[in-house]
Amino acid sequence: MDQRQPVQTRIEAIEQLGRIPPTEVLSSDNWSQLKKGLMDALGDANEQLADKSLQLHARMFSSSQHSMNREVYTSLVEHLNMQFTYKGQKGDLKTGLDVTSPSACRLLRRFRLMNEFMCVVPSYWIRCPDKFLEEVIDSTLYLLHTHPTKALGGAEPLTPVHYLAMLDKKAGWFKKWMHGNYSRTVVLRMLKEKYRALIDNAVKKSLEFCESRKQPHSLLDEVTSALQRESISTDSQLQNVGEGKRTTYAGPELEYIYFIHSLCMLGRMLLYSKGRAFFPIKVKDKEVKVTDLLVSFVQLLSLPNQSTRPYTGLDAASLVADVLKMIAGCEAALVECLCKDAVVSVLLEPVKARLKPTKGKKAAGEATLLHIADILSCLASSQTGRRMLLYGEAGNKAGKPNRNISSTAAHTIVEFATRALSSTLPSEESSPSYEVVGAYVFVCRQLYSTCEGLSVMHSYKLHACIAEAWRMASHEADIATTPLPAVEGDQTDSRRVLLWEESLIDNLLNFAATPKGLLLLQQTGHINECVDYMYARYAKKLQVSKHEKFGYGVMVTQVAATAPGMVALQSTGFIKALVNELWTQLECGRDDVRVIRPTPIPVDPIDRTAHKSFTAVLNLLSSFPAVYEALAEQKLQNAVSYTFRDMPNDMVGLIERLILVDTPAKMHALFNYEQSHTFGLRVLSVMCSCLDTFLLLETQYKVQESLLGCQAENVKEESNELIIDALSVERNHVLVRTYLIGGPSERKLPPRVLLEDGRDPYPFPLFSSFPIPKSYPTTMAGRSAMKQDSELSRYLSQTKTAEKNQAWLDGCRKAFCKVLTSKPDLAKANVLVDMLEKVVQGQIKVQEETIFPKVDYKGSDKGLKSQSLSAVQQLGVQLTIRYGTHLNLVKNSKDTKEQLSHLLKQVRFFLRQQQRNIDCQLRLLQGEYVGHDWFTSTLFLMMMGKSERCWNFLLKFSTLLSSGYLWMPRLHASAHLPVPLTVSGIHPVYYCSAHYVELILQAEVPAVASAFRMSGYTPSQICQHWLRQCFWNYLDWLEICHYLCTCIVLGVDYQVYTCVAILRHLTHDILQHTQNQDLQVFLKEQPIPGFRVGEHLEFMQQLEERYRQTVQPDMRNLAKP
Repeated sequence: MDQRQPVQTRIEAIEQLGRIPPTEVLSSDNWSQLKKGLMDALGDANEQLADKSLQLHARMFSSSQHSMNREVYTSLVEHLNMQFTYKGQKGDLKTGLDVTSPSACRLLRRFRLMNEFMCVVPSYWIRCPDKFLEEVIDSTLYLLHTHPTKALGGAEPLTPVHYLAMLDKKAGWFKKWMHGNYSRTVVLRMLKEKYRALIDNAVKKSLEFCESRKQPHSLLDEVTSALQRESISTDSQLQNVGEGKRTTYAGPELEYIYFIHSLCMLGRMLLYSKGRAFFPIKVKDKEVKVTDLLVSFVQLLSLPNQSTRPYTGLDAASLVADVLKMIAGCEAALVECLCKDAVVSVLLEPVKARLKPTKGKKAAGEATLLHIADILSCLASSQTGRRMLLYGEAGNKAGKPNRNISSTAAHTIVEFATRALSSTLPSEESSPSYEVVGAYVFVCRQLYSTCEGLSVMHSYKLHACIAEAWRMASHEADIATTPLPAVEGDQTDSRRVLLWEESLIDNLLNFAATPKGLLLLQQTGHINECVDYMYARYAKKLQVSKHEKFGYGVMVTQVAATAPGMVALQSTGFIKALVNELWTQLECGRDDVRVIRPTPIPVDPIDRTAHKSFTAVLNLLSSFPAVYEALAEQKLQNAVSYTFRDMPNDMVGLIERLILVDTPAKMHALFNYEQSHTFGLRVLSVMCSCLDTFLLLETQYKVQESLLGCQAENVKEESNELIIDALSVERNHVLVRTYLIGGPSERKLPPRVLLEDGRDPYPFPLFSSFPIPKSYPTTMAGRSAMKQDSELSRYLSQTKTAEKNQAWLDGCRKAFCKVLTSKPDLAKANVLVDMLEKVVQGQIKVQEETIFPKVDYKGSDKGLKSQSLSAVQQLGVQLTIRYGTHLNLVKNSKDTKEQLSHLLKQVRFFLRQQQRNIDCQLRLLQGEYVGHDWFTSTLFLMMMGKSERCWNFLLKFSTLLSSGYLWMPRLHASAHLPVPLTVSGIHPVYYCSAHYVELILQAEVPAVASAFRMSGYTPSQICQHWLRQCFWNYLDWLEICHYLCTCIVLGVDYQVYTCVAILRHLTHDILQHTQNQDLQVFLKEQPIPGFRVGEHLEFMQQLEERYRQTVQPDMRNLAKP
């Protein structure tokens, strides 16, 4: 194989060497000589000899020994390096490259073999010694950083990177080398220590290409069609170029290929912190930062396209867009690279030019706008990118808005979307297509589907624009001809209109992702159409969007939190489908499952197969307004007999067949009586955690009477003792839960399972009539006769005659906070009531607090006596008196009940004076407030049953802002609200307070916000539930008093901060129950143990400092939600 031997002898030697196993060749003592001979043969002028040597190198790569692969690869790379170092230029950019020339053909084949090994070796080099990895990487980078010497006055020579880029234009080898930390560490270390020039040159060439803007548009299509791997990857194609194959590449084309390769390499480096550490890079006496490089790349997006042929993915704009989207998908890289005002500003320049066109300057084309929309969509899919679009680089939180907030990216995007939808863009250019407009509306949707995004974009009324565009598209679709099956890549106009209509209704539906967005959706008048569309996709188990990880569970829950949402769900058949699916799982089983072995008897109260339906039912019945729409005035069938084919179709039927199973006919109609009835009792238990829902069920269906009757029938014949079984234990739990009112330390609920003690597995007494046994209520301490002074009581007594002005209010707040944080037990009800009366007396003089006009009460005691309370209110009075008696606040006497009843009648008449008559289909709005007035009942107990004192307080309090949020009946059908808001049936507590709870929770406790989203439940639902009943059954009495006083004294926005503090307090439990898939049950059934308002006051004050500037003005502006 020596060069001095004849060519034929050397060929025969190589052939003979090829018959020997590669392992034996490497282990030979003469390997160093053989290696030199093979390298000489590779570079020999004789084509046959060079081909034989190349074939032997390729065969030796098949060896499984890493040492053989290393030796062969380094030999090949060393040969290529010699070609560029010692044997002169291998072409230049001026003359271009003819791939059919013998020298170029041979060089490309060697680079192809090297590139194939570079792409394969990452799959197994982790199993090799570190030396193997380092030698392979070192030899490769040494070759690529080699730059042939430029002849004096000559053209720029071609480098190894040019040849490699022709074969692997998107730097696939570098992507694989950077994928794993094992190899990435070595690559970046060697680049930094020895071969930094390779990266410097890539940055330099990229900037030169971007600055020159001399992209060969006329040749671009030829580049993209010719630079395919197969065109220069096989010997036959290199030697016999067929018709239609390019053979010559001009200098600009080679520069463009080099740019593509450099772009992909740099984009991959920017994903990693050590890769970004290479910057700033000095280029022509100028330091180039990451931001400078990305700005140059982004400017390529707006290059005018002169080609009429469709893109194939190799145009500069597509490549830059891919790189930017890749960076946007990495959180760390996103923060350091794209979350910069300079980058986003340049990115949005074509959009701004469409909004304010410049004379003589051509606007960006459709492709450019679509690329920008794709990048923005990737940004908006993460919280970091979303905050960048909403608040700019500073990432200001909602409590500290940027003064120049209108200049952020979100405002530019939503302005373009609204003007495009309403066809009000400047007429210099043609209107953007449906595809472009839809892309930007989708970016807006990613923003307004979050609470903070909707808060920023709310003023643009995008919901109204989308609704109007949908109405027009729907009209066009109705009059369009029936679309024929379209040829692939070709769509008829009618088909495009149908797709556009579907896109608009989909975007409109996503307003339902937030409480305030749901109100806006309801005001468009298209909530039924949106829910119908959602049901169609939900039934097919389709995801919400390409960037959404979860399905429609959260959106269904959000919709079901309101009365109009429940009406829409019923009208679309969603409720019927859910009930039928649940019944099938409980009673019928699946028909499509082959029975190989008998189904195991379920041991859990809720079987695993029915758990998902159980959760879905609870989500739908979580809100009292929705429950009222579904159940109010709906009677039970109570048939004499039921067949096995009789299947419930609504919630009333579900209650009748699974919950109130109190007749033999209902029992015999169930295949799995115990399991199904247990399921129903569990649903009933969660429903009754809402006191208003319990009052409705009890007054309408006599739930307690039914359960007591079932308990009375479940006795032993010989002793009349109640039988302890799964159903009697469940019924006992529900009966105690619905009879007793109290916080975590004020009542004792029996367990649902038997204890492990074999002698007494259930030491809790069962009963079949009220009142309940005395072992369930906890013993409450009586009121202390000793008077204990606190700083608050001293302040009130010392300023008894002082004017209740702003200074007095500030001093009272300070004293109240100090007592609450230092000695909360001294802040008893009597002191708090005295403080509330004086605070309200001072607040009614503050213009910002008094937003409702003072209304004179026109009722009379004689007229009130002739009226009666609703059944719900009457039962609520009984519960209130029972709770007050248990707390030793009032006596359980006829006089106390009459005083509370008279107070509620006064309140009802007073509020009726401020209500308007509404012609609405919602049952919730047909008449007076349908729930119980828990706020008035709470004040009645705080004031020890003194109804006259409570009434005088409510008259003054009714003019304050806080009354609209703490006192639920205050704004029912109120004349103080605009008609659209009143007709919606959605209370400000939901669309304002609960909305901001979700907003702040996402920013302050993201783990809890994510847990809610994964569970399919929403913070707004549980907060609305807590706030409706003033935390009864969830907090102890003293904490309820502290909560109300905090909201009145410190500001009504503390209602929001209290909910956030509670959810933060429950973080561990929420995460645990999310994992157990019973978060809804936990939050609704369990009290909130260990929560003290005073202990969390400091955190709430921090929230006030950050968010009051946003929350309080919105809560005050009731007329414009």
